[in-house]
Amino acid sequence: MRPLYSLILLCLFLLPALSQNLPSKIRGYSVHSQAIVVNQQTPSSRSGQAVELMVGDPVVVDVSLSGISFELSAEVTSAAQSARVDFLTFHDIRVNGVSVVVEEYTHSFSVRKNEAITLPQPAKIFLPTGALLKGALAEMHESRKEWLVTGRVFVFGKFRKYGFYHKRVVPVDVKLTIKNPLLSDPA
Repeated sequence: MRPLYSLILLCLFLLPALSQNLPSKIRGYSVHSQAIVVNQQTPSSRSGQAVELMVGDPVVVDVSLSGISFELSAEVTSAAQSARVDFLTFHDIRVNGVSVVVEEYTHSFSVRKNEAITLPQPAKIFLPTGALLKGALAEMHESRKEWLVTGRVFVFGKFRKYGFYHKRVVPVDVKLTIKNPLLSDPA
């Protein structure tokens, strides 16, 4: 009987760990309680959702023994509200299931409601050699014209609500496709 009580007690302590919620604050910014989901948008498929994202073609900027570096430009439109974005952080970003490293985006910018804005600088993405080998094997077996990108972006900034700006971090779940930068276009 004693092992049963121990198991129940252990489950009670582990249950909160299994349902990990975000903390109330990250880096001094209050966490927005609900994640926003962003799917790729094209000019013909604008759906009126809260955030729209159009991503440019990735550009290979460095190839070394440690991995490959890309730069990726983007255009963002917020249908919900205006904001002053201080910086962006990236969590669990994957390209076709392969983990990549995206540098913290420290270039601040403003977003106005229903206006498209191009990010001031492209985001920098690094694909380490180990992940590169895994991706290369997958690419050899089945080369794709487009890659699936998933993950979470934390948007840190001051968001306008009721005429005032509030310091918040907004989690944004991303699921989009980008053009395969390794395929060369026939000239």
